[in-house]
Amino acid sequence: MLPVDVVFLHIRRSAAAEQRIRAHAEALAALYPSLTGIRVLVEVPHKHHATGKRFRVRIELGLPRREDVVVERGPAGRAAAAVDGATAVRKAQEVDGAFTDLAVVEHEAFAAAKKRLHTIAKRRRDTARARDVRAKAAAGRVSRVRRAR
Repeated sequence: MLPVDVVFLHIRRSAAAEQRIRAHAEALAALYPSLTGIRVLVEVPHKHHATGKRFRVRIELGLPRREDVVVERGPAGRAAAAVDGATAVRKAQEVDGAFTDLAVVEHEAFAAAKKRLHTIAKRRRDTARARDVRAKAAAGRVSRVRRAR
């Protein structure tokens, strides 16, 4: 069984949210069986009373022979962003206004983690395939040289 650590910061622990996170983590483990661990951090980085809570989800995936992969979804926490050509002056007008629903933020974070794992797996397959092609080509050259003698 894959160790899944779920940590809630500045927010009360929710059994439903933890169950959803563990289900997503098990799906990732089924997709990429060589994962060594998953750590999920759910937090409310800023408390804005006028616009409600904004959630941030950070997923750390442990992979063998590689640094941990980190995926994070949540509000940027930066200054005003341009919306429809005008400069946003309120937090509610920022681009990251969609981070008020924890289930949506969880889903986006795990979708990004799944995409990142697909990319890593594809790179590993391509590298192995290229290495195999080079080895076969080198073996072919050696056998042709031996036949020429």
